[in-house]
Amino acid sequence: MNKVTKCVDRKRDLSIIYRNTPEQGVFDLAEAGLPAVPALGFSRYGRSIECVEAHRHADCLEIGLCLRGALTLLNNRQEHRIMPGDLYINKPENIHCLTTHPKSTMIHWLLIRNPKKSKSFLRLTAPEAKEIWTRLNHLPCHIIAKTDAVKHAFKKMFKYHEQEQGLWRTVGLTNACTSILMEIIDASTHKSSIDHPQLIEQLVESIREQPEKNVSIDQLAREARLSPSLLISQFKQITGLPPYQFQLACRLEKAKHLLTTTELPITRIAFDLGFCASQHFSGHFKRAFGITPTAWRKQTKAAVNRNQHVTPEF
Repeated sequence: MNKVTKCVDRKRDLSIIYRNTPEQGVFDLAEAGLPAVPALGFSRYGRSIECVEAHRHADCLEIGLCLRGALTLLNNRQEHRIMPGDLYINKPENIHCLTTHPKSTMIHWLLIRNPKKSKSFLRLTAPEAKEIWTRLNHLPCHIIAKTDAVKHAFKKMFKYHEQEQGLWRTVGLTNACTSILMEIIDASTHKSSIDHPQLIEQLVESIREQPEKNVSIDQLAREARLSPSLLISQFKQITGLPPYQFQLACRLEKAKHLLTTTELPITRIAFDLGFCASQHFSGHFKRAFGITPTAWRKQTKAAVNRNQHVTPEF
């Protein structure tokens, strides 16, 4: 049976449904001896699902690790493209939501309660808990870094959660959770330097202006004066995406603009933006935005018509 609780803030209530299904698990670790962790969760979606509305977590910080799929996070109206291996952090005051849950998405996540609101923060002293909380709250909402250690610590948390209740289980969960927080803080400070940032910024702007133009990694690497592997790494550090994924994202954003502002056939838009077929374009569009190009066009036109028929107030 699913259990429902609420994480409440002044403007929005978010119901947390504790469950354990093949697609999604959400577990209350307060019952396992960790009152600082009201939720540990995983998502393994075999289909696209509807998004949760924008919300906040009262007195809680949310940490997520993308393992598979490409997510779009909206945090305080800023859009972030979360790729496999990336971390996202939503602070208590951040209004946020994942705007897409594409098919084959896989995420590990947890909520950490403010030490002031928790009777025990991972069995740390008050100064130690405050230090970790302060460092977490100074992190950006999107972290692109080497996160293998974070992934391993999450696996240990789920492993200990599956064990029988007892002191050993609580100790294992506590240590694994502390490791997650420490590894995230460390990962955020170990970013490699950018060798030729201006050259890469020029490439980024060029792709953004002409996403339909075919490019190759070798060509981009020559222009940036880097090896192909180093280009991919540093390009992702700047944009959050590797070159091909960034180009695809730019093509899809331009497609949304064309679908909204023109009457061009969808097939024409697909070919003009460099897609080999309209079906190929439609598949990428739906995975990215959770809706087909045709449905997007109808939806945006309906919204425009509604706005045009609104009677102004004087």
